Amino acid sequence: MDVFKTIGIVVRAIAAFVGGLWVGLNPLFQALMILMALDIVTGMLSGYVAKQLSSDVSLRGVTKKALILLVVAAASVVAPHVGELPLAEVVAAFYIAHEGLSIIENLGEAGLPVPQALKDALGKLNGKS
Repeated sequence: MDVFKTIGIVVRAIAAFVGGLWVGLNPLFQALMILMALDIVTGMLSGYVAKQLSSDVSLRGVTKKALILLVVAAASVVAPHVGELPLAEVVAAFYIAHEGLSIIENLGEAGLPVPQALKDALGKLNGKS
């Protein structure tokens, strides 16, 4: 069998597996992962624009995102045992808001205009009041 044909089969199998997992996820979890990816991209672009691109900072950010996914996964495991509270969705929604604010912060650091009210809110969240 041709090597390229084998590679093509493997890539298609992996894509089908990932796609099957993706469609089975809660839409809030999908939104969280999309926002995490956007945060990583905007963070890297912001670091590039500011000439402060750092692999250490990037690694810490990706590590934090992995921990967030573990927290959301743990919440989804615990959720069926806490009654009517949609625990996993609440945890995911919290981190969705956090990722959205982080994206806005990245845009501001890249020099794009950010409304003053959002700058003030970000300053309070970061302890810069």
